[in-house]
Amino acid sequence: MAGDVPFGVLLRRLRVGAGLTLEQLAEASGVTDRAISDMERGVSLRPRARTVAALADGLGAAGEDRESLLAAARAGRGAVAGTRLPPPRQVADFTGRGAELAQVARWAAGDRAVVVVSGDAGVGKTSFAIRAAHAWPAEEQLFVDLRGLDEKPQTAAAVLGRLIRAVDPDRRSVPPEADEASALWQTLIGGRRLVVVLDNAIAEAQVRPVLPARGPAVVVVTSRRSLSGLEDVHRLRLDPLPEADSVTLLDGILRREAASPEQLRHIARLCANIPLALRIAGNRLVSRPEWTADDLITRLAAGDPQVKAAFDLSYQQLSEVARRLFRRLALVPGTSTGPELAAVLAEEPLLATEDALDELVDLSLLQQRPDGRLDFHDLLRLYAGQALDREEAAADRAAAKRRRDAWLLDTATVAGRHFEPDYGPGRAGAAELVDFRSPGRAGDWLRAEAENWLAALRAAPDRRVVDVAESLHWYSDSWFAWPGWEEVFTLSSAAAERLGDDRLRAIHEGYLTWVYLVAQHRAGKGLEHARRAFTAAVRSGDRRQIGWAQYYVAWALRLLERDPEAVEHIRAAVREFRATGDREGVPNGLLMWADLLVRQGEPDEGAVLFREIIATVRDPATAPPPHIAGYAEATASQVLADIEAGAGRWPEALEAATRQVEIRGRQGDNPGAMVRALALRAYILVEIGDHEQARADLAALDAMRDRAGDQVRRPGPLRDRIELIERALGRSGQDPGRGR
Repeated sequence: MAGDVPFGVLLRRLRVGAGLTLEQLAEASGVTDRAISDMERGVSLRPRARTVAALADGLGAAGEDRESLLAAARAGRGAVAGTRLPPPRQVADFTGRGAELAQVARWAAGDRAVVVVSGDAGVGKTSFAIRAAHAWPAEEQLFVDLRGLDEKPQTAAAVLGRLIRAVDPDRRSVPPEADEASALWQTLIGGRRLVVVLDNAIAEAQVRPVLPARGPAVVVVTSRRSLSGLEDVHRLRLDPLPEADSVTLLDGILRREAASPEQLRHIARLCANIPLALRIAGNRLVSRPEWTADDLITRLAAGDPQVKAAFDLSYQQLSEVARRLFRRLALVPGTSTGPELAAVLAEEPLLATEDALDELVDLSLLQQRPDGRLDFHDLLRLYAGQALDREEAAADRAAAKRRRDAWLLDTATVAGRHFEPDYGPGRAGAAELVDFRSPGRAGDWLRAEAENWLAALRAAPDRRVVDVAESLHWYSDSWFAWPGWEEVFTLSSAAAERLGDDRLRAIHEGYLTWVYLVAQHRAGKGLEHARRAFTAAVRSGDRRQIGWAQYYVAWALRLLERDPEAVEHIRAAVREFRATGDREGVPNGLLMWADLLVRQGEPDEGAVLFREIIATVRDPATAPPPHIAGYAEATASQVLADIEAGAGRWPEALEAATRQVEIRGRQGDNPGAMVRALALRAYILVEIGDHEQARADLAALDAMRDRAGDQVRRPGPLRDRIELIERALGRSGQDPGRGR
């Protein structure tokens, strides 16, 4: 029934079908009417499994309806939020810190503010920073976990890459060096009111390149250290809560009269007034209605002193499945996990695992992020790892790691294959826990679990590394901005070399060349690896790979503006592609060759090749896969239309431009490409005097302006062409903001 219907839409459909108001469903399910409204409106996209089950019970949903609701919620929890870096939710029971928040607000009122919030583990630094960030008006709020306590904390360059892509999602590449990335970041945020939270820093070098040189941006850095080496910053140390605030926090969690003020003060002292320990202890008592406050006090007092006693108490009272899951989550290599990986680690069915995850979240032993994924407080991750070492034998821990890595790599392989041109039914393989259904779902999983499957790839045997990287190379085109591709294809190139397979090395050196040319815009580095690919291809004797290596060499030389050399290499590449009948290589090679001819002032010679490209991709005997054919024909038609227009051959130009518009229309939702196609055809129509059709194209273009984004607004040839068309059609000055 549900198909790909969003959870909120399906929930409202079932509620209305059951004849229930929001208030009636809230009463029947125990879920607040505000929470239900947020879900139906799409404000809350990733409800927890227990919440969904309660809603299904309240609706009286059974059979297909119930399964559809659960499946829609699970699909929502599996989605990712692209490049955005929103702060986590504020904790609902945040208590106290009024004086500290007021002090930070005074600092933030100036032109530029950088605040370093330090304190011991569990004292609430992250919650405080998020609370402070939400209090300030800003164009955008950004949050990055610097993972300061990990074995490999985030580098400044990696942090800058994530921030730059968050504020400029259309950017195709980010400088790999921290100094260059910092300069770009400073340019992008100049004059913008941003609030940036850099959580869990370990050293000054992680954050210094990120700090704004001038206002009005505000940055809050949290760290267990004071980061005394940072200059021109405000510093605030958070101590444990005052006893009165600790009592208020506990009283808000318990919401019952069973604990007297003196008992609350006693619990607070046993938890050292540390917010994390207070929440865990309070939630433990709430989950045990048969306990009294004195029972909790007795158990806390019997354990190790301070914070660990609260951890011990909650851990020991978990169900067996939840206890095993909690300690094995310490084996998650990245910062977060989805429920499927958790199920693999727990060795339990997915539904049982989701119940255990809910149990851990309810007790504050695990945190659920806004995107639905789950992560540890770093102190609890350490505690879980100690429990794992203490309670499970080394052989069992090693077996769990093998299962983890095997599942991650199997699933990454299956997900990557969804993007292959010949993908079809029967290719699913070992990913039975994940229902991809479509490339979109597969891409969501690859993004969400990237830290985890990449960690598994680092430890994999050489043949496995090569196979996984091969399965992902088509997908890499869909996520070219991810900085991890350099490591993926560096690992696979090195693995191919160790295997002694020159053909494989040529292939994977080619993929690595693509990373440097497309994702990082480092043409010199790309040329170095393209030449390595060529050397390996020649040794292998594989003419197809020789052709592709020549293609990559030509590509790098073209970017380096060494066009005469590039022409020689691309001619050689096309020769090899034709000799081997490479249907993908021929149109790609011809496109580059034709482009080089146009750049060298030989448009008519280029036009001959563009016409050959169109004929090649239309002929069933030589046509490449449809997505390559569509791209090649659209690109050839676009440049051919420009060439014909430049020569004054208007009928030929209009034919080529119309062909491009038709192809872009068939290709689906690519507003930037369609805007460029419509602008070209409208320009040609103006030149031949068909103003009525030109206005129609301009109207269609107008409808896509917002979706096309900066491509239309930024200065350049496209905006110049649109403004020229508007003036010719008498629209100049009608809309001062148009084209800006």
